[in-house]
Amino acid sequence: MFRFLIKGLWLSVVSLAVLFGCAPVVFDSSLSSDEAIYTNQPPDVIASIQERLVVVPVRYYGPDGVVHQGQVVVHKALEGDIRLIFERIKRSRFPVESVLPIAHPLIQKKALYGLSPDTNNTSAYVWRPIVDSRHLSKHAFGLAVDINPRKNPYIKGDLILPPGATYDPSDPETLLPDSPVVKAFKKQGWEWGGDWTGEKVDYMHFQKVPPNLEEWIESYHSE
Repeated sequence: MFRFLIKGLWLSVVSLAVLFGCAPVVFDSSLSSDEAIYTNQPPDVIASIQERLVVVPVRYYGPDGVVHQGQVVVHKALEGDIRLIFERIKRSRFPVESVLPIAHPLIQKKALYGLSPDTNNTSAYVWRPIVDSRHLSKHAFGLAVDINPRKNPYIKGDLILPPGATYDPSDPETLLPDSPVVKAFKKQGWEWGGDWTGEKVDYMHFQKVPPNLEEWIESYHSE
């Protein structure tokens, strides 16, 4: 009887902590800036781009209903946006599976340099080209974010990434036009790949290129 009373009291305390926003936080990633930006990178990565990156700690609700803390590696010009957007994501309780830098050991286990399409991890910076292109992706500049990729795939004809992913509007981790996540990004001026028309759609993808960075990006594409 006493054991059940203690258990009931503990559950009540946890419920109140969640209600008032002081529940324990699960720390998914706590890499240093050097670890998150400079380790486990491909040999052709460009240092002058890495120098503009920052690591932003963010909190969000996982599918388990618990608050987690991860890290987003992003261009320093978008640091403020990321803080605001993830605060809105947290308030909306939209479930995010994980937010780990590409350099995190758990991501590195999936493939060399963490370059595996088979993931549901939310991330921004990753050194890679655009799919089916030689040009650097906006992710390589820290100017794009992918949210819950396995639930919000990239689709181009028969190509679906991550492999085997499906877009199910009834899934709580799926991004929809009226999703609080989509609204939060758009409010800060980000473009959503779910709005793209034509040969491809990229539901996971958000990107933003501040006007003062357009020439900087083009300088790398022309090399």
